[in-house]
Amino acid sequence: MARGGRYELKYVIDEERAVAVADYLRPHLRPSVHNGKGPIPGHPVISLYLDSPDFFFFRQAYFGLKNRMKLRIRFYNEYWKHPAFLEIKRRVSDVIVKDRAMISREGVMHLLNGGWPNPSHWPEPGPMIHGKRRLDVYYKFWHFANMIKAKPMIYISYLREIHEMPDDDEMRVTFDRQVSVTPYDGPGMLEDGLGRLVAPKRGIPPPPDRPVYYLPLDGVVLELKYEDRAPWWMYDMVRIFNLERRYMCKYAACIDGVEMQWGKYHLPENELALQMYGYD
Repeated sequence: MARGGRYELKYVIDEERAVAVADYLRPHLRPSVHNGKGPIPGHPVISLYLDSPDFFFFRQAYFGLKNRMKLRIRFYNEYWKHPAFLEIKRRVSDVIVKDRAMISREGVMHLLNGGWPNPSHWPEPGPMIHGKRRLDVYYKFWHFANMIKAKPMIYISYLREIHEMPDDDEMRVTFDRQVSVTPYDGPGMLEDGLGRLVAPKRGIPPPPDRPVYYLPLDGVVLELKYEDRAPWWMYDMVRIFNLERRYMCKYAACIDGVEMQWGKYHLPENELALQMYGYD
């Protein structure tokens, strides 16, 4: 398989089984240094998804097209000085291909306002392990966004626990917890009045000026990722823990969960709706 393509198999499991699977992984993979030591393992992931006014990317995923793509901008915290990442994620049959490039948050705002890619917004990767300056990605992202007149739709956020192979970037197992979706409504709360983009903190909760919806998934999203062929221990893990593969897309699930494609994204007001979306 060409470099940059990999398989991603998804499962939804309960927390008890997630803990057992993580324990099973110890002889085979190492926990990421980013997992942290809090009560809930993992680090925050916040992605701002773009789509056309008629939800072109959503419809591709919702109707199960084998060849499809997504445009998203990924953040790992709310700090203005920290970089974001442009990502073009494509599915070609069963293979996932992702192009990714660093960009400053000034560059994100410039891009969302329809600006042409500007070299001043391309930060140097420096010591970052996965930081890359990919000029082709900047222009491809801008091209696709303009071609379908894409605009920011929603933030999807969760806590991601990673177990990885030290010498193989494509071999990893991830656990995503507390998946939530927040409709995009401009740059968010501004403490300094400078119009800076503020991504929701950890997704739970986001700034209070923006309603939050919790994805109605019962459990932890488990993903197995590998490049050419899954190792023997991964096959054994699927069998031992009776894992049942689920074909799902977080973006399509979140859009459909809040019925954004129908214009229904107001905060639920009745008690049943509050319980369904995870409120106390």
